[in-house]
Amino acid sequence: MDSSFDIFHLDGERGLRGGERQLLYLAAALRARGHRNTIVCRRGSLLEAEARRQGFAAEALPYLMEWDPVSAWKLRRLARGAARPILHGHTAHAAALAALAAAWGGLPWVAHRRVDFELSGGLSRRLKYDRAGRVVAVSRAIAGLLERAGVPAARVAVVPDGLPVGAEELRWTGAAEPPFAPAAAQEKAHLRWKLSQRFGMRESDDWVGNLAALVPHKDHDNLIAAALLVVQKRPGTSFLIGGQGPEQERLVKQIKLMGLLGKVFILGQVPEPADFLRSLDIFALSSWGEGMGSVLLEAAACGLPIAATTAGGIPEIVRDGESGLLAPPRDPEALAGAILRLLEDRALAGRLAQKARDGLPAFGLERMAVQMEEIYAVLS
Repeated sequence: MDSSFDIFHLDGERGLRGGERQLLYLAAALRARGHRNTIVCRRGSLLEAEARRQGFAAEALPYLMEWDPVSAWKLRRLARGAARPILHGHTAHAAALAALAAAWGGLPWVAHRRVDFELSGGLSRRLKYDRAGRVVAVSRAIAGLLERAGVPAARVAVVPDGLPVGAEELRWTGAAEPPFAPAAAQEKAHLRWKLSQRFGMRESDDWVGNLAALVPHKDHDNLIAAALLVVQKRPGTSFLIGGQGPEQERLVKQIKLMGLLGKVFILGQVPEPADFLRSLDIFALSSWGEGMGSVLLEAAACGLPIAATTAGGIPEIVRDGESGLLAPPRDPEALAGAILRLLEDRALAGRLAQKARDGLPAFGLERMAVQMEEIYAVLS
């Protein structure tokens, strides 16, 4: 009997952010273990293009709305032709689509939860999370939130996000070299030169970077306020913010009002996240809401010392004083203090960065795939 699964990974996002990269990592690890994976995405999305580039089957759905009957009907037809189908919704809207298709077709399904927002929308929430075969939380913090909201604990499983660890896992993703790795001095100088030519920051400054969508819960206001405090004490520091989102225009105005032009740079969409991270001296994550913060794994892999908040599942990746420095959310003074410590005590920064990098094998892709296999097996 064929023990492999036919997994339909659902994600209707137009971009290719952390959640989409994690979806592809999971699919790559599952493919290496003999399972069939189909990426069910929005036509013309960056996810569709990247999935096809990596050799995955990709099916496009309209994703007209959260509870889209047209997409659900098409998904049901697609999955019913598979031997051992599993619907896996990787976003809240995708979970709604999986729930609807499963209700019509009797299909097993999983909902993935990557954000630590309080659940809302009573009926919608119950249909998505209470009826899922399993709700996969990327951190214990999210699992606790789900359970407090009434999702039965037996239906919640914690599967942290991951990163390729070792040459074999890297091959699964189709990469010849690890994209997230420390840059040698000459390479780092070249990366910094390219960015400085485009955006005008000083190559000789200390570069503190952030890579996140420009959305409220990433709390870039916190980072910008911390930047003001840091620059007052260490003028030779530049803050680089990579990412796009609805907050961009307002944040640019805020930077101007605070007199930080030429010190805080919003770069927009970063085409090569790994190159951006490898150009930095410190990585800072300023969120008030964060399911896990998989970008912290990428920053650690690049050898960067980390200053972050204690929001959500961040402390499950970064241990304060051991593998990074943590500050309470919405506390720019504390975040600035953490950044300043890393800038002023390079020996401490180096020790913390090395400890964070040493901990990455616990977040490997095979571990993630094995955990998901166990969940699929219970449902099929």
